[in-house]
Amino acid sequence: MNKKTSLKLTVSFAITLSLAALILLSVPTKTYQILELKALDVRFTLQGALPARGPIVHIDIDDQSLAKIGRWPWPRSYHARLTRILKECGARQILWDVIFTEADKENPQDDEAFADAIYRSGITYLPFYFSEPQSFPFPKLKELLLQDITISAEAAARKMGVDTGLIRDKIVSAKHLLMDEVIRDIIRKQPEISFEDCLGQMETAHGWFLFGEDESYAQERYEHHQAVYFYVNKFAVDIPAVVWPFKKESGSLNVPIMAYARRMMGSGFINADPDIDGVTRKIPLFVRYEGKILPQLTIAALLDRLEVEKIEVGRNRITLKNARFHPGRKDIVIPVDGQGCMMVNWHGAWGKTFKHIPYYLVLQLQDIRMQMAGEDPAQSAGMEFLKKTEADLMGKLTALVNGKICIVGLTATGTHDLRPIPLQENYPMVGTHSNFINTILTERFIVRQGNVPRILIFLFTALIIGLISLLKLWKSLVLAVVYTVGYFGLSLYLFVRFGIWVDMVGPMGIVVFGLMAITSFRFFTEEREKLWIKGAFSHYLSHEVITEMMDDPSRLTLGGERRNITVMFSDVRGFTSFSETRQPEEVVAMLNEVLSLQVNVIFHYNGTLDKFVGDEVMAFFGAPSNKHVNDHALVAVRTAIDIQAKMDELRQKLTQDAKAAIQIGIGINTGDMVVGNMGSAQRMDYTVIGDNVNLGARLCAAAGKGEIIISESTYEMVADHVVAEKLEPITVKGKVKPISIYRVTGLK
Repeated sequence: MNKKTSLKLTVSFAITLSLAALILLSVPTKTYQILELKALDVRFTLQGALPARGPIVHIDIDDQSLAKIGRWPWPRSYHARLTRILKECGARQILWDVIFTEADKENPQDDEAFADAIYRSGITYLPFYFSEPQSFPFPKLKELLLQDITISAEAAARKMGVDTGLIRDKIVSAKHLLMDEVIRDIIRKQPEISFEDCLGQMETAHGWFLFGEDESYAQERYEHHQAVYFYVNKFAVDIPAVVWPFKKESGSLNVPIMAYARRMMGSGFINADPDIDGVTRKIPLFVRYEGKILPQLTIAALLDRLEVEKIEVGRNRITLKNARFHPGRKDIVIPVDGQGCMMVNWHGAWGKTFKHIPYYLVLQLQDIRMQMAGEDPAQSAGMEFLKKTEADLMGKLTALVNGKICIVGLTATGTHDLRPIPLQENYPMVGTHSNFINTILTERFIVRQGNVPRILIFLFTALIIGLISLLKLWKSLVLAVVYTVGYFGLSLYLFVRFGIWVDMVGPMGIVVFGLMAITSFRFFTEEREKLWIKGAFSHYLSHEVITEMMDDPSRLTLGGERRNITVMFSDVRGFTSFSETRQPEEVVAMLNEVLSLQVNVIFHYNGTLDKFVGDEVMAFFGAPSNKHVNDHALVAVRTAIDIQAKMDELRQKLTQDAKAAIQIGIGINTGDMVVGNMGSAQRMDYTVIGDNVNLGARLCAAAGKGEIIISESTYEMVADHVVAEKLEPITVKGKVKPISIYRVTGLK
């Protein structure tokens, strides 16, 4: 290895290894995590829909059911009928993803009917949920309310030294928050306390006297906290909170009414916080609340279904010990993150994986039976039809429901909780339960790689990119693409086959940015010739010409070619006399402004600036680029028209004598000319020569102030696009016959 190659390798490794270290440090950042989560979603999408192996069926409160039954919410007597029928059809468990935190005050008999159905089924699970706790608006206000719960907004504002309007808007909610806090603390210490004794303690401890409205609110919160206390103690799992290692925190608990709570088989929360990009990918299995560990709704049902004997908690796993499983017993080890959340292996878009039954179809069985009960036995034909219909529907429902976990939830348009998941932008959250259950029962868990494998992968990628960068650029790019595709394929295979989630963003970043950095280094050290070309020619060649010359530096050698192109000359009329009466600085500034205006227009139309001769400009169109090979004459005329228009705009800003001094005459000619690099090996210009070039200069000399004069050859190529008037032929030096010319006045 020679010295130059060794230096290249050293620099390449320094760049890629430094980049790998930098990306490793960025792994915990929000930006990196979002990108990696999106890369994970790509793997979910490419994995496609997975077969549903868990014993699950959805009972959907869908649009069809709303159309047949009526607007939501429905009488809870319907839920009672549904629960009884599902039990009759052999359902193993019934999970409701519907909140019942308030009693039906208008129809209390419906609550009783549903509660009775829940109890008789022995398989029904209702959810609770955590809500974000409200913060106290002003700490000073809390102190004032502790002293006097009946204090007015005006008095509180005066003592706090703030505007009354601020307090008036907050004082009612502040009272409720404080009362709620005090009542909760009393019930924590004395769970069996009556409401009257609770009020007595509040009056004794704080000197409060509650009016009717506040007392009604206090009773409502007393009943709520009694229900929460009952819930926490009845449905908490047997895991000591002191050994709970996870950081996931809970908010305020909202539970079903006591009529249901005392009769149902089990319960759990239904909260699922989205990731930092707003997509739901994981679900907490348990949450710590006031010294107890509460389960998620589906894990609560699975603990019963699998007859789990014990739950063991580790730093990154939760183990369901000795679970009844296929058909013996085994330990199910569930990988979790630092929040105690399990990554859900989403099995497909909504409606494409699990079985679904419309809610109304289940109730039809009860409707048929009610018709049978009212049918005249003498009408044997009608009775036989109803019996057959009832038997067919019963058989159909039993085949779908028997032995299954039935998940009841809202899916109708506008009634359900929609969130994005990796496979669908708007996914009904009731579907998280089925995916959650299926992930556990099939043990298709997703595990993210640890830090050590991540470091090794990053280092390996950095070394590979450092090595291949020694090759020619196109070979480096090809091998980098091969490595990228191979790594992507391997990461996809590990995800689909084993559920292993390896970082994709980091290695891809090393490949992309590593090659960019190394290529940039090589550019600045090995390709200065191109940079010199760009700097040397950018002042008088268009960007397009420069690009072609950089792609083929050999074109800088001496030589030319004959091409049919269009040349344009422009000259400022009367500028010499103007300059004689002005200071040199003013003359130069004016000339630069006029010339810059013309050059900008020429470059806008991809023309090539040939040279300046005093206040005269020479440009040509149709070379060296082939972009305007067929319309170079029209482009030249358009350029001239734009230049005259912009000169008119410029003159509006000048004094009267200056206006007359910067009138421009333009001459344009089209024909065969020799174009190429002319000069010597030490100095050359990219220019055009020939008789047609000279004719263009003569036409410019013949053009008056503000005129555009074109030759007959140019006119023939643009006649369909411009408005021009034929002038008297002119005789020019070097030509025997007069030359036909035209004055351009505009575009058609």
